[in-house]
Amino acid sequence: MDDQRKENRTHLVYYLRVFERSSRTLFGHVVDISPSGMLITSDKPMSATSRYHLALEDISALDHLATLDLEAECRWCQEDSPAGLYDAGFRLLAPSPKINSLLSAYRQG
Repeated sequence: MDDQRKENRTHLVYYLRVFERSSRTLFGHVVDISPSGMLITSDKPMSATSRYHLALEDISALDHLATLDLEAECRWCQEDSPAGLYDAGFRLLAPSPKINSLLSAYRQG
């Protein structure tokens, strides 16, 4: 965790689900967000400096599951021992306007 985040993060009331794009399996849950990154909690460790192809759940469509594709780089990962989960910080890579809009809506409450 050499580089500290430069932006404030917004803690989410509802944790958004994140899926692995290729398999559409659950990757983890977004716990908090910033304009350029997010904290994801998962039941599996993630590899720091690795790029991930993910799909973020868009809960604005309540009648069906919609997702928005994104790419992110894992900056760090650490085990949350008591729960057996892993917390990891991700930097968004070239987020689409739709991703930026969705994250902005969550930051504004």
